[in-house]
Order: sequence, then C-alpha cells, then structure tokens
Amino acid sequence: MSDRTISSGSAKDVRAWTIRPATGDDLTSVRALLALARLPWDGLVDQFGAGYAVAEAEGHVIGVAGFETHGDHGLLRSVAVAPEWRLRGVGEALVAERIEWARERGLESVHLLTTDAARYFERFGFRTVARDDAPAPIQASREFAIVCPENARLMRYLAAGRPEAEACCGGDCACNEGVPLGEARDGEEIRAVVREHYAAAARQASKQVSASCCGGGRSCADPITSNLYSFDETTGLPDGAVLASLGCGNPTLLAELRAGETVLDLGSGGGIDVLLSAKRVGPTGFAYGIDMTDEMLALARENQRRAGVANVAFLKGEIEAIPLADEKVDVIISNCVINLSADKRRVLAEAFRVLKAGGRFAVSDIVVRREIPAAIRRSAELWAGCVAGALEEWAYRDLLAEAGFTDIEVVPTRIYSREDAKAMAIDATIGDAALDAVDGAFMSAFVRATRPAA
Repeated sequence: MSDRTISSGSAKDVRAWTIRPATGDDLTSVRALLALARLPWDGLVDQFGAGYAVAEAEGHVIGVAGFETHGDHGLLRSVAVAPEWRLRGVGEALVAERIEWARERGLESVHLLTTDAARYFERFGFRTVARDDAPAPIQASREFAIVCPENARLMRYLAAGRPEAEACCGGDCACNEGVPLGEARDGEEIRAVVREHYAAAARQASKQVSASCCGGGRSCADPITSNLYSFDETTGLPDGAVLASLGCGNPTLLAELRAGETVLDLGSGGGIDVLLSAKRVGPTGFAYGIDMTDEMLALARENQRRAGVANVAFLKGEIEAIPLADEKVDVIISNCVINLSADKRRVLAEAFRVLKAGGRFAVSDIVVRREIPAAIRRSAELWAGCVAGALEEWAYRDLLAEAGFTDIEVVPTRIYSREDAKAMAIDATIGDAALDAVDGAFMSAFVRATRPAA
C-alpha cells in the first residue's frame, strides 16, 4: 500500500492523518492503543508486520488495524483508534483499507471475532456465521483457539465476492443474529405497540395508579424509573404528572436549562419534564412537549391546567417528524423515548433541524454497552419496555455525528445488573440464558451534543 493523507473534522478543525504500513517502531504505540480499547495483544509481537496498517497524525500513531493470513483465508484483528480521534472516520478507513489489502492478495474470505462490535462491522459487509463453519486454518489460529473467548461472535466478509446468501451460513440465515440498526421489527408495528403500551400507562396514571417505563402494574422499585427526581422538584406538581413519570433519567436537571430558553421534550408523556423545564426557563422562556399518544396528551394538558403553567404547549406528533419550524428551539430534551423509535437516524436528523445554531441536545436514554441477544431485539414487548430498541454507545455517537452534531458525550448514570433485568421482567420473555447475557449490558445514560454555531 502507498501512504495516503485524509482530512477529517469540522471546517474550523480540519486535521490530516495518514494511513501507512506498520513498522517495528510502531509496536509500542499499537500496544498502547489496544490497551486503551481493552483488546488483547496476545501473539502481537510474533505476527506484527506486513499485515498491519496504522493511521498517523502529527507523528503519532492514532489508529491500527491488523490482519493475519492463514492459507487462503484471513483474520482481521486489533482494530483500535485513539479516543480523541474517534468519530472522524479513522477506524472505517483502516478497516476498508485492510479489506482491500486482502482482496488484492486474492484471499478466499476474511473473518473476525468480536464480543461487542458485530453491528459496527456489519456496515462493511461482515455477517455472523457459526464458529464451526470457520475454515480449519482459521480455527487453528491462536486468535480463534486461545485469545478470544468462546462467546466471541465469528463474522465473515467474502473478499472474493461470492453471493450474499452464502455469507449467511450457506443460505441458512437463522444463525445470523445481527440485526440492522433500527430495523429489528417493522416501524409501524413498533409504533402501534408503543402507542398502546403508553396509552395504558396514561390511563393508569389518570386513575392515580403508578406507571413505569417498562410496563403498567410494575413495582414502584422499578430499577429504571425509580428515584429520578428530588422531593423539591416534584413538590407542587400534579400527582398525574409524577405517577406518569416513565423516564430513565432527569434531563431537565442535567441539561442546565437557563432563563429565557425554548425547550422541546421529545416524547413528553404525562408532562413532568415539560413542566419542570417551564419552571427552569422562567416566564421569558417556553417549553414544548411532543407525543403521539392521545391519552398521554390529554393527561399532560390536564396536568398543565392543574399546575397553572402558561409557558407550555403540548403538540401531537411523532419524533421522527417534529411539528416545529427549523431552528425553533434552544434545547432538546427527552427521557427514555428515543430508544423506542425504529428510525433513530430520522429522529436525530429532525432534532438537529429544529435546534438553533449552537443549540443543545441533552437527553436521558437507555444505551447498550455490548452486544445483546437477538431475541431481545425482536421482542415487541421489550421494545415498548425501553430496552430492545436501545442503541449501542458507538452507534449513538455515530448517528449524532452523522446528523451534524459535535461535542458528543455519553455519560452513564445507572448500569443495570442481572437482578435489575429480572425486576424488569425480561426473564419472563427471553429465559435464563439470555438474562445472564444482559447482565451489565444496559445502562441509563445522559447523552449530550451540540449543533455547531453558524
């Protein structure tokens, strides 16, 4: 390969970096990158060389992708990027370059092993295959036999351009557990399930029966929805607003709202975050809430009436098509709602559209920390229950950057254990094995980003 220079970043911060073959002098830097990414470097010294490429900027190695050749087959490994250089296309360029490197050598197939990034590699054309289907030379490799754990997913990219059906376990796609981003189920089906679920929650709250994010009739100790607001915050709010609190965080507090700002709450439910926002921005500010469920809108408007708050409006609509003009609001908040959408790319693009230049995106949401069982992704009940539709952290960051946002942060606020999952009744749907698999896989997080100033 020849060195090539690539620029990335905003117009105000264009930084050039180069992809080149790795040399022995890069070994220390590569080991440091792998350590930061928590990737193994077993066997690295023995096979480091021609199969590796690095990205370099200002004399420093900022990314790496490695390749082992085993007969007519190859194994992609050790893909890592320095934290400050992520979301700039470095990793994507390195993976694409190594795939091209394999293609130029006429290799029959390329494989990789991953425990938590299957959906990332799907964008390049990798597909999950059964481990037993790996070619014998790949199974005999140190990476396959020793380094990677047995639960690591084997993925294959057909460098020779074979039919896609063969890439999916010889045409049997039952083994391909990867689910394309935002397409786990039909969008209309998800919308209908979510609408009915939250309509029922609104009816319960109207009767002053406690509701929760993951289902009516759940315990008040729900690990997602409990203990989100202080006593001072809820004092003076109507009971219906508090009882219909279905979120996973407190975005009105974390967003640091200021007097005079205009706020929009995506999926405002019973209105608790809108009413709190109106209080924080004061009489010179304004708070909008948008919801698609008639029962929730009726409850929210009644809560507004009881609270006597004037600087609020609740609008009917879907968060994939926000019924507001361009550059209308200063801050967008949301509380455990974006994960419910089947088209998160559209949601974030709409959020960017209605924000003013320099506006803030500040939402609480459920985020996935690693790969989760396909059964969860396919469960309509669990989509309505906050977790099945949640994005991986890297995917959230990527979609925000794709929409145009900068200054992206994903800050954990709660990490859910196996016992928390059990309290959410996930075990009743997916069984003990999958319940074990989600131990620590989900977290509530505060997701923050900025629409760049004009």
